[in-house]
Amino acid sequence: MEILKRTFGFFWALWAGFWFMVVVIIFTLVYAVILGIFGKKYSMKCVWINCHYLSPFLIAVSLIRLKVFGRERVDPKRTYVFVANHLSQIDIISCTAVLPQPIRFLAKAEIKKIPFFGYMVKMLGIFVDRKSKESREKSVRYMVNELAQGNSLFIYPEGTRNRTDQPLKEFKDGAFRVAIDAQVPIVVQTLVGTKELNDPKGLQLYPGKVQVYFGEPIETKGMTLDDLETLKARVRDEMMSHLISPAA
Repeated sequence: MEILKRTFGFFWALWAGFWFMVVVIIFTLVYAVILGIFGKKYSMKCVWINCHYLSPFLIAVSLIRLKVFGRERVDPKRTYVFVANHLSQIDIISCTAVLPQPIRFLAKAEIKKIPFFGYMVKMLGIFVDRKSKESREKSVRYMVNELAQGNSLFIYPEGTRNRTDQPLKEFKDGAFRVAIDAQVPIVVQTLVGTKELNDPKGLQLYPGKVQVYFGEPIETKGMTLDDLETLKARVRDEMMSHLISPAA
């Protein structure tokens, strides 16, 4: 039975991967034309299409059901730094499919190597090479500028997928530093169930249910970098509370 399950999971991953690449190829070309004609100022409209149409479509064709808690806590008219745990390849579409507003997202430099998708991220997101201090500093300045313009951010504070046996990896400082520098609230998104559907150590994907929790926005007004570790701990505790005792 385990062999049959894993075989099904492998072919289901191919099915979902096929639709992912179809969507990415088509819309990378569409966005290149839009931005080439109208300029970078239209990039957030392209991000809005990703969040409100493409991610939900990919979730639907993968037969993944999203059960969302607390989204009403988020005011779509405010600017936030959204942070989430990162366990699988379906996390980004699970997160963005339920966001109440478009976001600018931070991506690691290695994604540039992925055909088409890397170019889409280059057009719409922010790259950072975590091995380069100069790149990290540049990305922080860019993110603070985006927040100043009223564009919300989405960041995985773990930096990359969690392939360990622990619920969370150690958090990087970037998301918290940016939120404090810009004095904007942090919203915690916690994903429960993605690892069971798409284990980061394997090549399988299964239909099923994912729970997405939105926390109460955490205000950073008046905070300084001296509060960074306290803020990280608060976010970590909130994520852990859902990962350890998820709702039904």
